[in-house]
Amino acid sequence: MSDSTTLKNIAELTWSLELEGARLASEVVQKVVEAKEAVEGGTEKIGVQIDQRTSDELREVRRFLDNSSLDLNGPECVLLGSFFKHRENVEHLDTRSLNVTLDSYGRKPSNTTSTVENLEKKGLIEFVTGEDLHAHKTFCLTKQGYHEARDLMGRLARKNFSAVI
Repeated sequence: MSDSTTLKNIAELTWSLELEGARLASEVVQKVVEAKEAVEGGTEKIGVQIDQRTSDELREVRRFLDNSSLDLNGPECVLLGSFFKHRENVEHLDTRSLNVTLDSYGRKPSNTTSTVENLEKKGLIEFVTGEDLHAHKTFCLTKQGYHEARDLMGRLARKNFSAVI
């Protein structure tokens, strides 16, 4: 049923009501409109909050990677770099692009592929493709990997904060 047909039906139904019934119907329609506006506004607000959180997390990871006084080991760099790329909406990572990202911060581990393999054994990373010896591995963080990356960020933030004090 088209919108114009629906509106015509509503108008006919409203006209058939007594005056008080028409007033009550008008109030109901107004409440429905207000509720829909609230839902739409809430959805936009939630979207903005999610975007803000993502932006804050990306900024925080960049600060950690950029801070040369933070002594990060290979697995920590790979976790932070993977988390960073995933927050940028890169679903499947590969060791080559991760190397480029980490190297741009001077944080490239000596062997990213073996580091990724070790994190996979711990359940923090899941391989997608590229299992042969000379291919760049394609992978993604597991749910546990996301949690570990966020925990690492919390530890680094506390460590960085206590170093400032």
